[in-house]
Amino acid sequence: MGIRNADLKNVHFADLVDALRDADDMGVLLRGHLWVEAVLEYAARSKLERPDAIDWANARFEHKLALAEATGAADVSLARALKSFNRLRNKSAHELLFSIEVDQVKTMVGLTDDSTRTAIYRIADEQLKVARQLEQYKADGVEVEIDPEALPYLRVLTPTRSLLFAFVVCAVRSLAIAGALDVAFEAGARDPNSIVKKIDEEMDRLTGGLFRFPSGR
Repeated sequence: MGIRNADLKNVHFADLVDALRDADDMGVLLRGHLWVEAVLEYAARSKLERPDAIDWANARFEHKLALAEATGAADVSLARALKSFNRLRNKSAHELLFSIEVDQVKTMVGLTDDSTRTAIYRIADEQLKVARQLEQYKADGVEVEIDPEALPYLRVLTPTRSLLFAFVVCAVRSLAIAGALDVAFEAGARDPNSIVKKIDEEMDRLTGGLFRFPSGR
């Protein structure tokens, strides 16, 4: 994806979301990290008077996070959780046999505020319904014929993967909203309908179609 050298207006976030849908734990961690980093830069840029004064190409994740927190694009609890998320990603890059444990992800999610935490667990639970149903069928001795093309999706429906995916999605949504609000006003929108339309467009683009503002989808 080349986030550090990318023109964020030309990043196809919908393609990234599609890739995340059938990624395993490590795939969600690595691709999700790139997604969050891109939106961190977007949110921080939107709140700076002269964003191009910063060498974004050489800015690391932690630098973009610090800017997002300093400008108010990321609140204290989200910034704390994203620092933990970044540590997980860095461990994965330096440990040959690294694997993500669900307790590590739960600890990270626990650093978010109450409303974000509730949303994360709701999204994760929705993903796991299929996996739970299959487990119940297995326990009841019911034979289920599974389409071979669906196997990659079933393979990744684990508590760890679902919770990690939900965390990434909620982090991106929060940062995207923070940046989209400023972008809408900077674009010259003045009447409420124009402002909401611009925010809606930005949310749709940055979240790869997962969220729209204000109603969601």
